[in-house]
Amino acid sequence: MKDAEINKNDYYQAWAKMMITIWQDKIISMGVRDSGDLLTSFVTDLHIQSGGDIGKITHTYLAYGRMVDMGVGRGSPLGDENTARKRKDWYSKAYFHSVKVLTEKMVQLYGEEFQYIITGTLKL
Repeated sequence: MKDAEINKNDYYQAWAKMMITIWQDKIISMGVRDSGDLLTSFVTDLHIQSGGDIGKITHTYLAYGRMVDMGVGRGSPLGDENTARKRKDWYSKAYFHSVKVLTEKMVQLYGEEFQYIITGTLKL
């Protein structure tokens, strides 16, 4: 069971790091660069539960990045078709797709851990 725990935490850490890489690549490819501060503002926090598993992953970055993602800011309201600001979807699509992939992997990892627990219990 300890191997499954290490694999889960390793996977979560790699996933969190990969999300930043994906977002940075999207920012560059979509031209979402003002001063470059958004590109370098990403921070990941992995919150560890009492049992040693990662229980929560938090990504933070400059708030104006979400405004660019939604196509708002600098006086341009959400949904205003007459604005010169165009939505640059660097965050939402990549994030929700990656969360789906992470969820599928979590199901696999927890399923394997559950199998170890059941197998160990049945051998007693």
